[in-house]
Amino acid sequence: MCRLCRKSCESISHITWHCRVARRIWAWASGIFNLQPNEDLVASYKAAKGRSRMIKDLWLVANLAIVTELWKLRNKAYFEGMAVQWLGFKGRVYQVIRDNSIRIKGHMYNNLADLRILKYFKVRHRSCKTSTPIEVSWSPPNHDEIMICCDGASFRNLGQGGSGVTFRDANSEMLDVLCVGLGWQTNYYAEVCAVIYGAMLAKRWNVKNICIRSDSMSCIQDFQKGELPWKLVQKWRMAKSFYNNIRYIHSYGEVNFSVDASAKQACLLAENIFEFYEGRPGFIPSV
Repeated sequence: MCRLCRKSCESISHITWHCRVARRIWAWASGIFNLQPNEDLVASYKAAKGRSRMIKDLWLVANLAIVTELWKLRNKAYFEGMAVQWLGFKGRVYQVIRDNSIRIKGHMYNNLADLRILKYFKVRHRSCKTSTPIEVSWSPPNHDEIMICCDGASFRNLGQGGSGVTFRDANSEMLDVLCVGLGWQTNYYAEVCAVIYGAMLAKRWNVKNICIRSDSMSCIQDFQKGELPWKLVQKWRMAKSFYNNIRYIHSYGEVNFSVDASAKQACLLAENIFEFYEGRPGFIPSV
């Protein structure tokens, strides 16, 4: 017989869910969170869908704490003959939830429902992260420049990599598109290769000034400081020696989308395989 309710046969399902004490503590938690618990932990966690990350994590902690404390209560009743005291049991569950809330790193929604739950457990609330829209723009290169838009990609960020490069003139017309397969590489390595291959190929227009646009800030900073992977240093020295001036621009991916598509296509190419699309303004390779 169940040592908690002494009415039904004892089983794990009965102790943690169907017992009189279990039903009472689950009803208590359900009333606080305004969520419907479930005997299946995954289904119970999914009941918090749409709630803030902090409340989801706290609800998961509550589920685990209730199951753990119910089992401890059963053992004390069985081995130590301890009588069930509702207030003491609820207090232990409350304390476990509160103690483990220190590890929660999520953010709450700025509403009264979340604040009420956090205040009940005396959890220090963290306001929701706010995002501010950023205006992005794209401007053509100077009249004496060729703009090289560069991007690199790598599946799983250490996998099949590729570099994509597009070339534009002062009228913003697409001159050429280059896709290069790089084999097994990181995303950063692919970003650097895109700049180097772009600078090497831009020599064909016999322009001494180039503008390099990339959405990788770390890549641009390393080129400005001259801190590149050792395998690419000599290639970059040869490529940049042709130019009088190299200008760098960091841009968000939203205005660099065409070369992003080229880089993803390049990931499908074998190592050291080049695909070159010549001379059709506005042409972007399909993916």
